[in-house]
Amino acid sequence: MMQPAQTKTVAEIFAEAMAAYEDGRGGEAKRLAKKLTEVAPKFGGAHYLMGLLSLDSGQGKRAVDSLARAIAITPGQTVLHLAMGQALEMSGDVAEAALHYRTVLTLDPAHAEAHARLGALLGRQGRRDQAIEHCRAAIAASPVHAEALNCLGALLTEAGRPGEACDALRRALDLRPDWPAALNNFGLALRDCGRLDAAATILEGAVDLRPDQPGMRANLASVYRAQNRLDDARKAAEDGTRVAPRSLECWMELGLIRQAQDHFEGAAAAFERVTALAPRSPRGWYCLGEACRRLGENARAARAYGKALKLDERDLHGAALGLALVGGGPVPDKAPEAYVRQLFDDYADRFDQSLVDKLEYCAPQLLADALARTIDRRGGLDIMDAGCGTGLAAPVLKPYAKRLDGVDLSPAMVARADERGLYDELLVGELVETLLARPERYDLLVAADVLVYLGDLGPVMQAARVAVRAGGAFAFTVEKTAESGSYVLGAKQRYAHAADYVAATAAEAGFSVALMEDAVTRRDGGNEVPGLVVVLKG
Repeated sequence: MMQPAQTKTVAEIFAEAMAAYEDGRGGEAKRLAKKLTEVAPKFGGAHYLMGLLSLDSGQGKRAVDSLARAIAITPGQTVLHLAMGQALEMSGDVAEAALHYRTVLTLDPAHAEAHARLGALLGRQGRRDQAIEHCRAAIAASPVHAEALNCLGALLTEAGRPGEACDALRRALDLRPDWPAALNNFGLALRDCGRLDAAATILEGAVDLRPDQPGMRANLASVYRAQNRLDDARKAAEDGTRVAPRSLECWMELGLIRQAQDHFEGAAAAFERVTALAPRSPRGWYCLGEACRRLGENARAARAYGKALKLDERDLHGAALGLALVGGGPVPDKAPEAYVRQLFDDYADRFDQSLVDKLEYCAPQLLADALARTIDRRGGLDIMDAGCGTGLAAPVLKPYAKRLDGVDLSPAMVARADERGLYDELLVGELVETLLARPERYDLLVAADVLVYLGDLGPVMQAARVAVRAGGAFAFTVEKTAESGSYVLGAKQRYAHAADYVAATAAEAGFSVALMEDAVTRRDGGNEVPGLVVVLKG
């Protein structure tokens, strides 16, 4: 006698469907999941599986519909909200996606995957500090979460902390050695640490693994450019434009390389492509302005600088300075704060090597010599290193100091200065505002290669006189000009000052000149840059 066929339960069919899904048999999994939605429409698991299958096929909106049904049937399930977050991201609804990831974390505060995905999402939104916090939480919950380590490394590089980034990315690559995305991020972190040979090797590996990725080729080109391997750099960038003719990164890098090769017409052509691809990119317009200025096409340069300035009123790239250099606008009385901050944030990790080794920077030594001849007391002074940068002047100032403070616009520079362990207090802030907030606080104020970013010296002289005690001193270097009775803006977007102007603004503020001598504080293009070393007494 034949036994009647046993009817499978919903749970058994779902188990079969999930096993098929996990084995990569998507067609069978879909057949069984559809069957379940028909025979048991109120079984949330079937809708969940349909959502996963839609996610795998790139159908974000269909996945959202299926997962919404699953959540309505069985609310409060972390796995459902996590998948819904992924589906919403795929559909472009990042705000709703973030809400679902946060729902997961409300249900399970140590959910590593939700922290990792929320961190990556926030990073793409530019909310870097929160993104880093969530990536760290993911790693704390699961130290082997490679995606969180990779994302953290990329965010730390972006935050100007490439040393920490390298640590995270090494851990990610220990877990997944041939991972192109992590290799790419590791190469960028090494580049920003100044380890250019290692960066080139790592990025070459990334490009070998993913030759179809133009961004990786652009990053490799940027490292070659930093190594002055300009022919290799040009080839890498040109290869990128062939792989992806609409790659903004490759056209930008190609323009910068051609500019470094003094091929300004070719650079302008590349930057024209950038502005065509991204007409709201201030950087693209600024770079086009720079190339046109070098070609002597001042009207074209002025139009490009003007567009950059209109798109970015903070003037992160210094377009107002370029505009002034081509006669398209007045000379600003100082460089834009956002420009100076960004310039030195980007420069912080290779600042010392570039300035001392390549430009033969010696302003701290010149000031040390000047102070030795003009300051009677050695030791016991309260000193402010104004525009302290990475703290290059600290070793020569410390012997004079009872207390040594420093201030700089750039947070990344201040972080590097702090590593020296020579300062009693370090501040991130604008120089004039900081000095005015500290009346009669200092015996000695020092500004090495700082006033080159100020044209009008009146405000800083007045602020210095407020901060310096009676009988105190203000020592600084400037670049020198004989072309003006006050100051000029040079082609390198640094100001140079006339000696008589320096003395006059000092006298107006209540200082007397104790020392003013011609000096060379640095070289540029192999040529000496004329300057002045000055010590004023209050």
